[in-house]
Amino acid sequence: MMSYIAILLLCSSPSAFTCGTKANPNSFVSLEACMEEVQQVAEYYRHRGLFSVGNCIKVKIGEPV
Repeated sequence: MMSYIAILLLCSSPSAFTCGTKANPNSFVSLEACMEEVQQVAEYYRHRGLFSVGNCIKVKIGEPV
C-alpha cells in the first residue's frame, strides 16, 4: 500500500542555519490531499514571518525501509 507524508522546511531567515524540518504525523492516501495540506501549512507559517517550503514523500506502508 502506498501513502504520502507531508514534510516542510521552515526557516526564520534566508540562511540555512536558521532552518528546521516539520513532518505531519499523519499519512495521506493521495498525493493531492498531501499537497493540499503542505500548501495550507506552508502558508500558515509564511503569514507568521517564516520562510517555508514543503513536499510530499511517497512511502510504502508495511514494507521495510
